[in-house]
Amino acid sequence: MATKIKDVAEIKTFALADFFALPALEAGKKLPLTLPDGTETEHYLIVIGADAPAARRRLLELGREVRDRDESKMSDDEVYDINTVNTIKYRSSLVTGWSFDTPFSKEAVSELLAQNPGLSQEIELLASNRSRFFAQDSKAS
Repeated sequence: MATKIKDVAEIKTFALADFFALPALEAGKKLPLTLPDGTETEHYLIVIGADAPAARRRLLELGREVRDRDESKMSDDEVYDINTVNTIKYRSSLVTGWSFDTPFSKEAVSELLAQNPGLSQEIELLASNRSRFFAQDSKAS
């Protein structure tokens, strides 16, 4: 019987705000950068969550572009190229800042992602992993 009383006393109460995720998703999370050979660096990108309003808006815009194009008049290579560009556009929209001395711009992020497909995938993986936005920052991955 003493155990039951102890369990009841340890029940934590939560406020509605304890379940809010958007502030953390919009603030973003540092994605530590490694060189292509795996060498850790001091550099990072700031990545927002896929559920952040800016990310959802960009995905909606790109979805409209896809819906409105007539792929029947395009070659497979043209469709592939457009899809590749749109993937980079979306993943670039998830990046809101970086640690480089070079001024931040979406064009520069797009160039970086076009030249580093693995990093491009890492960005989308981080953005889609909601729990990582509430975890402590980690070393370069």
